[in-house]
Amino acid sequence: MRDDRRRFAATDPEFPTTPALTARLISDGTIARPVPIRPVPAASEVDQIRMSADQIVIGDTDGTAVTVDLARLLAGRLLVQGSSGAGKSATLRRLIEQAHRHITTILVDPESEFGNLATHIGATSIRGADFTPEGLTAVALRARAHRLPIHLDLSDLEPDARILQASAFFTGLVAAPRADWGNTCLVAIDEAHLLAPHLAASARDAEARRLGVAALTDLCARGRKRGLAPVIATQRLAKLASSVLSELQNFLLGLNVLDRDVARAADLLGWSYDKASVLRDLPPGRFIAQGPALCRYPTILQIGACETVHIGSTPDLLAAAGHGPDAVARLLDLEGLRTIEGAPKRVAGEGRGLHALEQFLLDPAAPVAARLIAALGPISPNATTADELARHLGSGIEEIHAGLDLLAMTKLVDTIPRGDNRIARLSPRLRTKLSGTSVVGLA
Repeated sequence: MRDDRRRFAATDPEFPTTPALTARLISDGTIARPVPIRPVPAASEVDQIRMSADQIVIGDTDGTAVTVDLARLLAGRLLVQGSSGAGKSATLRRLIEQAHRHITTILVDPESEFGNLATHIGATSIRGADFTPEGLTAVALRARAHRLPIHLDLSDLEPDARILQASAFFTGLVAAPRADWGNTCLVAIDEAHLLAPHLAASARDAEARRLGVAALTDLCARGRKRGLAPVIATQRLAKLASSVLSELQNFLLGLNVLDRDVARAADLLGWSYDKASVLRDLPPGRFIAQGPALCRYPTILQIGACETVHIGSTPDLLAAAGHGPDAVARLLDLEGLRTIEGAPKRVAGEGRGLHALEQFLLDPAAPVAARLIAALGPISPNATTADELARHLGSGIEEIHAGLDLLAMTKLVDTIPRGDNRIARLSPRLRTKLSGTSVVGLA
């Protein structure tokens, strides 16, 4: 493989690199000679371009500025990818810091790492756990209408709930009326593989995964005409749904060490696997840029410095406290946690589940709630209206509303607040159980 890499580097004039990286690769015999860098606009030219075409400086290659054309980014979208420690989050920070003066910025943050960046650019932070899916759809619609920068923090949610909430928010962005399409938005999505995974972890997660993939793919596919410029950031290409990747035309690819990720990066760049193996040698902060909004040919660049500090950086090493056995037992309260001999062992969560069941059965709306489940099951995964349920069951509309409220509280149905157009359907968990979906082959 080393001989093949030496051959492509020595004979392929389209593969640019930087002097520092070239010297390191030559020293270990990876390549045979330096390869010239394709020219990009000089720093003095960038200032002039920036005024007329909304170009921002993302970094440099050997002191020469590399820019991002925001208008072309709107048309072609962007993927930022790199393994842990490659500088992916810093790249996303740099892009947002430079772009927010030119375009409304919306930041979707599954791991709560960009709160200080939101403050820096004047974005309002919203916790996804504080809103219903319908509420997040409304937030997205109103943010588009009024050109409001938003930071959506999804860190307090379970994996499936995180996908559902993000999907509802993306739906609002795409569903904005035509009158608001001119209010262009940069939609930066960190750790996108958490919101549109390539594979579902289990049958229970399959419904949420399908919804997440569909929503993010739709955002990328239909975003251009609607004034949306998605920037998708992920640690691993192999974990992100292929349908999302297929919609992206601009790439910033950093360090990759796993074979599957190198192979998918090779497909994106149009390279052979051996040629793409240079990604294994990239130091932190170095990325290969390619695409209409970046560079016509693959170019290795150094990402520029950020104005804000990365919150999610790896902590410094810290040794154990060094307490003795007695102190450890006291700090952990081991004596108080021991099982009392002869006492019945309780299954984790048993009491909580029985209590919830008792509360459900004692609720006056329980009988109609059970009938609602029976009515919604045969039509799953479709939804129906509260009026239709009332006619079908021969019950009053207030009884139907009370039953739906009880089922929504126990997360057995998906529904919206009471109203003339209230709709309902079984929850994703129940729909999956009824569908008989096998865990095998969910991809």
